[in-house]
Amino acid sequence: MDDPLAPFWNARGIALVGASAQPVKLSYGVLQNLVRSGYPGRIYPVNPRGGEILGLPVYRSLAEVPDPVDLAILMVPAEQSVAALEACGRRGIRAAILVASGFAERGGEGREREEALRAIARRYGLRFIGPNAVGLIDTRIPLNTTFIHRMPEPGPVGLVSHSGAVCGGLLDWGAAVGIGFSRVISLGNQADIDLADALLSLMADPFTQVVAAYVEGIRDGRRFLEAARRVSERKPLVILRAGRTPEGARAVASHTGALALPERIFRAVARAVGAIVVDSLEALMDAALALAMQPPPPGPRAVILTNAGGPAAIGADHLARSGFQLASLSEDTQEALRKVTPPQAFTGNPVDLMGGPQPSHYAQALEVLLRAPEVDAVMALFVPQAVTSTREVAEAIGRAAFGSPRPVVGVIFGGTEALAAARVLHRAGVPHFLTPCRAAFALGVLREWAGIRRRLQAPIAPAQPLDRGRATAVLQEAIAWGKDRLDPQAGAELAAAWGLPVPPSGLAATPEEAIALAERIGYPVALKRVAPGLIHKSAEGGVILNLWKPDEVRDAFSRLIRPGEYALIQRMAPSGLELIIGAYRDPLFGPVVMFGAGGVEAELREDVAFRLVSFSEAEAEAMLEETTIGRRLLQGSREGRLERPERVLEILRQVGGMMQEHPEIAEIDLNPLIVGRPGEGVHAVDVRVILVRESPVPEAALSFRG
Repeated sequence: MDDPLAPFWNARGIALVGASAQPVKLSYGVLQNLVRSGYPGRIYPVNPRGGEILGLPVYRSLAEVPDPVDLAILMVPAEQSVAALEACGRRGIRAAILVASGFAERGGEGREREEALRAIARRYGLRFIGPNAVGLIDTRIPLNTTFIHRMPEPGPVGLVSHSGAVCGGLLDWGAAVGIGFSRVISLGNQADIDLADALLSLMADPFTQVVAAYVEGIRDGRRFLEAARRVSERKPLVILRAGRTPEGARAVASHTGALALPERIFRAVARAVGAIVVDSLEALMDAALALAMQPPPPGPRAVILTNAGGPAAIGADHLARSGFQLASLSEDTQEALRKVTPPQAFTGNPVDLMGGPQPSHYAQALEVLLRAPEVDAVMALFVPQAVTSTREVAEAIGRAAFGSPRPVVGVIFGGTEALAAARVLHRAGVPHFLTPCRAAFALGVLREWAGIRRRLQAPIAPAQPLDRGRATAVLQEAIAWGKDRLDPQAGAELAAAWGLPVPPSGLAATPEEAIALAERIGYPVALKRVAPGLIHKSAEGGVILNLWKPDEVRDAFSRLIRPGEYALIQRMAPSGLELIIGAYRDPLFGPVVMFGAGGVEAELREDVAFRLVSFSEAEAEAMLEETTIGRRLLQGSREGRLERPERVLEILRQVGGMMQEHPEIAEIDLNPLIVGRPGEGVHAVDVRVILVRESPVPEAALSFRG
């Protein structure tokens, strides 16, 4: 399996350019970490002054450094970085880490420096991490190119971060609670080596069991999608993303684009690639910890084993929020528990050992629960007491949980004793959490990972148009006329070519043409104003409904249509539940499909779900489940009040197919999409299609199928 960072990990010699003999300098800290890490290759400090640092001879320039040297750590000011990287290229070094700040994050001149670095890298076939990066750690080589004050113990978690400070803080936390890391990658500005490269490197590492990522920006959406999907197919991927506020939303004409805030799109991206998204640094490491140590639960039935009622009650609440239910323990299980627990213990669920339980009570009760067929997961919770050794309780839980095919999470609820017990549990392979809330969240993550593995294996049948030639002709005609969007009739024809349920309609330039259309289509009809710049017709008074007679059509035409404008005459659809199905072409990730509550207030209600195309029917149904309007549709169909949802699910996937098939389409809205009563069908009464204003990107570069 190829590792994009192999030149960094496999370096036989490392040159530290800008090395300092002053202990207060960061470059001294990096050199000290390199030496102390036990790195097996050669280490070459470089400084024009020469001399000796930490017993190592200092070379005056890269040109003087002897072979082998494969990696350079550049700790020079930003204004000297371009010349330093050029020297690396001339020396034959093909991997570099740039630590200095003062580049694109400062704008202007810094951005120009970054481009100069990329040009040098291209010229010499060189790869570099940074600038503004801390560097790399591999605990097995071992290798530490950072100035982080602590080398982590070897462990199962691979960490990639755009922030060096996040790396440092998490490594310090890991040392406190006994959590080790496999590799740590600080990307900085990712001017060359980017998030996708780092993910693929962690995927290739046999010692990395779970990947944790702190993400501030994605440079290449396509490469990220492909890399993240490859990781998730082999090991869990947990992502914390910064900058999730709506400031990055695009100003677009369609409802779909207006509702496509960055956080919603990133959630859709994560779902497409099988990543688990978390909202805090605590959650990032809690999730990684659980995934690295415990198997997914076979079902949603959980048990709390405790010596304290209050924390157990809180744990039960949070288990429910994480998709679990308290298991109903059988009489056989409760009888077995009574034999191994104190006389006053409660053997329901939570299983409460009351005050003063001994470590053996925890061990034996946990063994009973893990044998019980009605139990899928256990939270073992202990509040330290004067008569019981916290450490021994942790050891007992670890022994009983060892090798269990069902997950066990530990909660030692407290302070200093909890941290000491955490190290005991972690050595036994049981993840420890300071609160029952965090333990319940971790169990929920394990359950989510089981669902992700099933979802990634679901087959996806590509959507196909009914009449590909007609769909292409409609779009090409509009483009030939220089239009930036389809008129409503052309939009309806495109939708019909894809098998979408549009009512019969036509455009009329005069009252007589409108009446003739109404007679041919069949009454009742709706008349809609078609004019340049008119987007949301209903909100702007551009629609008259339920016209039953020629005179009503004539009167409506005269009231709404101005000289040079057209009227869309459309057969009335039955009333019903109003939905919106739309899609837009995200500039970073490609086509995205939306489902939600429709009508004129779609943007105000914001009851929406997004997916990257293409997706399975099960994913389409999940979009319905995620929204209030979708759950109303499912409930209404079960009660016989609304059409069954299969047609809506098909339309979702067909709209995604349109975006894949036709890169000319920038955005499309079906709003409202009306779901009638059983037998009345589903009707797309308004089809809005906006075209790409510049040359469209080939479909293969925009869609993601995994």
